Amino acid sequence: MAVEVSPAKLRGGFYSPQSLVRVCLDRVQSLLTTEGPIRLLEPSAGDGAFVAGIARHPLGERVSWMTAIEIVDTEAGACRSVLANSELPGAVVEGSALAWATATHEPYDAAVGNPPFVRFQFVDSSEATHTAVIGERTGVLFKGVSNLWLPILVSAVAALRPGGAFAFIVPAECFTGVSGHHVREWIVDHVHELHVDLFPPGSFPGVLQEVVILSGRVLAEGDEPTRRLRMRKHGEYGMREWTHQVMAEHKTWTRYLLTPELVAQIESVLALESVGLLGGVAKFEVATVTGANTYFCVADRTLDEYDLREWARPLLPRTRHAAGLIYTAEDHKLLAAHSHPAHLLDFAVSAADPLKREKPRSYLQLGEAQELHLRYKCSIRTPWYQVPVVAPGVLMMAKRSHLFPRVVVNDAGVLTTDTIYRGRLLPETQLTARAFAAAFHNSLTLLTAEIEGRSFGGGVLELVPSEISRLAIPHPEDMGDEFDRLDWVCRSAGGEESDGLIEETDRLVTKKTPGLTKSLMDDMREARDVLLNLRLARN
Repeated sequence: MAVEVSPAKLRGGFYSPQSLVRVCLDRVQSLLTTEGPIRLLEPSAGDGAFVAGIARHPLGERVSWMTAIEIVDTEAGACRSVLANSELPGAVVEGSALAWATATHEPYDAAVGNPPFVRFQFVDSSEATHTAVIGERTGVLFKGVSNLWLPILVSAVAALRPGGAFAFIVPAECFTGVSGHHVREWIVDHVHELHVDLFPPGSFPGVLQEVVILSGRVLAEGDEPTRRLRMRKHGEYGMREWTHQVMAEHKTWTRYLLTPELVAQIESVLALESVGLLGGVAKFEVATVTGANTYFCVADRTLDEYDLREWARPLLPRTRHAAGLIYTAEDHKLLAAHSHPAHLLDFAVSAADPLKREKPRSYLQLGEAQELHLRYKCSIRTPWYQVPVVAPGVLMMAKRSHLFPRVVVNDAGVLTTDTIYRGRLLPETQLTARAFAAAFHNSLTLLTAEIEGRSFGGGVLELVPSEISRLAIPHPEDMGDEFDRLDWVCRSAGGEESDGLIEETDRLVTKKTPGLTKSLMDDMREARDVLLNLRLARN
């Protein structure tokens, strides 16, 4: 059944609690270096939460003009009423903030707001055109950016005078994700004082996504980029602060959620000769893309009902169906016996023509009745039902995971779809598949999965192949000797993502890896727990 997307969600219309508005305004007030009147920009005004907040804040006394922009007509009307009642000088512009930014060159002294957290797939195509113009002006590479808040933030900061201040409510995913990397780099290179306010999960029940406040002061004449990031963590017992030097080679900022002491320990472990990047020993790639997994991935019952066994190939549908660190032919028999979709339909050119037999033909007709042949990934194939099957890998890893990603040795030689990456060992490594899988589930590697990966509203951890290649992994060659024991530990937990597997892997890896002491591994466990708990709290 299709899930309806509400109009509010389509436009990112979740509005700002006054407590967050107050923090934003306090940050701008503290960052401004002048005492005179200011021109204020609010590029995502909504129903006027920031306008109302400014009217009650000491900063409001300094506002000589306020421009508030809102694309939804009813909300723009509500914002106009708030502006009129506040008696602040200014105007509400009804329209796209990005379109306004491309047509306006007026400088502002400050900018605040809560830009909409809405994916480009839900907005007018013209917004992509405006984003490209803003990218050309600012030098920000927006290619691959999928969310509207990123170009709105950049356009607002770019509208500030040298020395101007800003504070925006942004999703906590601002720390992660490949698409935001160029925006993060642009901000840290153009802002003299960059701050992030963090809040305990659930602090704002009306906000459906974990948020932070990003604030700073744009470089003025004579300023040098410091590339410093000051973190402020609000909590029940007060506020804790720390500062990080942002490194360009760090593709995400997730590690900056940790204290400098923990980050320093991570760097010391990564410097060990006995620890390397996963991309130096193995490569994970996207597997078979069907375009309709629920149709092409079938159970025994479907094979028999439609006489499809001639085109069936063994498949592991999810890594949760693999109980241990190795997936065997016996495991696959059990999977099929429990009515799971343990087969992939491969109507290859070399196989018999399914259209020439009644039952297989009726299955293809069923797919067309469901309009599967009109789906993009199916429609570009001739015929639409002939899936380009990719050879299986010796290793398997799920694209998305809950507590941690798990590597499984593909002893059965089963295929996987794009929900599970296929992996292979590089020729230059001395590791066996068993040694790699045995070493993988340690706290250091799983910590780097939290750092390099990205998470979404439900707390799911996702890794793409380029991020997997940046994971750190200890590589004692004799870890293969421990494989059977670790496989047993994993199976004892029923294939669940168990702490027992991590604890036993940590114990064995530290014994076999020079320089990686128990104390250091405990620090890696502590750091992973911090990031894991933050991610799970988003659920």
